[in-house]
Amino acid sequence: MKKQKIALLPMDDRPVNYDYPGYLARAAGCKLLIPPREWLGNPWRVSQHARLVDWVAQAAQTADAMIIAIDTLAYGGLIPSRTSREALDYVLERLVVLRRIKIKRTSMPILAFNVIQRISRHNSSEEEKNYWAYYGSDMFRLSYLEHKVALGDASPSEVSESAILRANIPQQVYEDYRHGRSRNHTVNQVMLDWLAKGVFDYLLLPQDDTADYGWNIGEARALQVKIRSLDLSDRAIVYPGADEIVCLLLASALCRQVGYKPSVWPRYSSIHSASIITTYEDRPIHELLNAHLAPLSGVIAASPESADLLLFVNAPSHAQGEGIYQWLVWRGQETLPQAVLQESSEEARPYQEQVAIDSRFQATRREMETPHRNPEEFVRALWSEMATGRPVALADVAFVNGADLILGNLLVKNPQVAHLCAYGGWNTAGNTLGCVLAQAVLRTLVLKNGGQPSQTKAHLEFLFLRFLDDYYYQARERTLAWLEDLPSLGLPSSLEHIADSTRASALDDRIRSRLTQAAIELEQIFIRSGLVSQVRVNNIHLPWQRLFEMGCEVEVTLASQ
Repeated sequence: MKKQKIALLPMDDRPVNYDYPGYLARAAGCKLLIPPREWLGNPWRVSQHARLVDWVAQAAQTADAMIIAIDTLAYGGLIPSRTSREALDYVLERLVVLRRIKIKRTSMPILAFNVIQRISRHNSSEEEKNYWAYYGSDMFRLSYLEHKVALGDASPSEVSESAILRANIPQQVYEDYRHGRSRNHTVNQVMLDWLAKGVFDYLLLPQDDTADYGWNIGEARALQVKIRSLDLSDRAIVYPGADEIVCLLLASALCRQVGYKPSVWPRYSSIHSASIITTYEDRPIHELLNAHLAPLSGVIAASPESADLLLFVNAPSHAQGEGIYQWLVWRGQETLPQAVLQESSEEARPYQEQVAIDSRFQATRREMETPHRNPEEFVRALWSEMATGRPVALADVAFVNGADLILGNLLVKNPQVAHLCAYGGWNTAGNTLGCVLAQAVLRTLVLKNGGQPSQTKAHLEFLFLRFLDDYYYQARERTLAWLEDLPSLGLPSSLEHIADSTRASALDDRIRSRLTQAAIELEQIFIRSGLVSQVRVNNIHLPWQRLFEMGCEVEVTLASQ
């Protein structure tokens, strides 16, 4: 593959947006241009917007393609897009730099994305305006009901509930929130107009956390109508997702450079899986896969034999469970919750008692124990296909926010896992599918062209990271930190930001110690594959001082070196 320069302006400084594209770029053999991390925003640091605009203009002079987070240029990042009160004209003026770039470099592809604002279903203002701490869940419910009423789908009781909620939410709160949504929706409409005029070569409008109804769903449908009316369906798409977008568009940019249009054959873990609608999504898993293939110009293959890639999809047979609850089911087995509570510390017991009566916990246990999905057979089929030498990837979406614990336990018994083209099991089903497809498609493209040791090295580093994060951390260690470490440190069990830096540091130390040991175990598995001789994992940390995500640096030494 010809070495390309790809300029990326990410949404924020989290590892998924900043580090992951770096691994994939190196695995693809291209150079990634990215602004300094400290210029990007996070919940407690505003982005350095003027510097970012200058950086975009300068990077455009030498880049072969650009990937632009409109949220970052327009508002300063994903979270500021939800909290800013800046006027529409001011926001649009910030984006004019992109039109100027396209005028100067007409043939350089610009792939852009702008997130359709989510509606958080929780009373939390960590990533929302301050009033969301008091009215968040009510606003989410009102959004759901008002959209349902507008479509004529609501029952009389839902119409009544909607009116009661509307009366109980302060007018100022309602109007402020709807005004911000209206401004963001208008920006997305203008971006489609710019796409039609040739400013962008591809525009992705992802829905960040979604459901069947809601103000955001109404906006998404309106945008989809506009895409079709402007005949832009081959250059724009609306679908559920957010954190996987930079990886997917990186793969899209590189596939475009060489005209690669991957064909994928999915193999599901249950006969029911393809039709399941997972948490935070609005469509069945098979349709979600179709949507994530669109930016890649990819298709579902006519047969496994004709596919460029076999994608094993571990998906629910009934309903998606909670990844963070699995370890409690695993520990308790049939005697849960009593056995779990007996093993727990005094400080942790109240939190675990709350989990034990949560309906999501029951859904998690049901999915772990169901006879309608057979992880053992699924893994046997995986090894059988990999033995043929065909490219195989694994997307694990059976549980939200973490890999399938039972499946992961089976996988890490076999060093063949290091030969996968990709693996993932994090956050939402859309996040996992997009990230897995990005890595797998780039790996198949590299393998078609021979590939270099440096590309294999980067690929294995990212693959190792996915197992360490999605399986060892999200499905195992995070539960322990959430329900044991936090209470023992005098903190409530929560995935939100820890304001007390001393306690956050103590939590960091505990997680680092356990994940370092997990990395040693995983290293031995990768060494036994014959591909690597050593794996170093450094800087294990909680980048936003919360349990939701972890960061680290992985360095592989190839066995051939």
